[in-house]
Amino acid sequence: MTTVYNKHDIYRYMSIFGMIGPVLAITLILANIMVSPWFSWSRNALSDLGVNRYGYLFNSAIIVEGLFNIFFVLSLKLLKIRNFTAYALIISGISLLLVGVFNEDHPPFHLIFALIYFVLFPVSIIIFSLHLRKVQSLLSYTGLAVSVISLIDIIIGIGFVFHYVRIVGVGLSVPEFIEAVLLGSWSVMMSAYVFFKIR
Repeated sequence: MTTVYNKHDIYRYMSIFGMIGPVLAITLILANIMVSPWFSWSRNALSDLGVNRYGYLFNSAIIVEGLFNIFFVLSLKLLKIRNFTAYALIISGISLLLVGVFNEDHPPFHLIFALIYFVLFPVSIIIFSLHLRKVQSLLSYTGLAVSVISLIDIIIGIGFVFHYVRIVGVGLSVPEFIEAVLLGSWSVMMSAYVFFKIR
């Protein structure tokens, strides 16, 4: 007997990518850190991992997460995401993917794509969360909180890059990792809602 999936089911199953992607990416990044004794949270950026012996762990984590993010965003059609917001989130996913393709050995592309992702993704979440208030207020307020904190965090991170912010004992990797966890948590939360609640 052949199982026929409609568009609703396909979008729902695509939401799984939003749960797998962040967990897999963060796991690979932490694994890369564990096998890189030279890495220091007080001196390095996460991207430094991508140009060393086990750089394939970091780069593949970023590429896979960027790709999975695109599929996850498509699942948000079940929450009536507006086309403009969906396109912005997809562009941010493509930018993240390109961060892994163009590592630190490819300036200025690496920095440009990283900035696009780190700024565009939380801004898109804000826009989507404002729309989401009509559907699920708790998810909306959580998304707004996550994205605002992420933007503050990455402003600090940008300050590290351009040397107008300096915190003793804290490297660029710290705000980068904080934002990765925040944005990843939002993706997992939204994916779980779409997969388990939208029938």
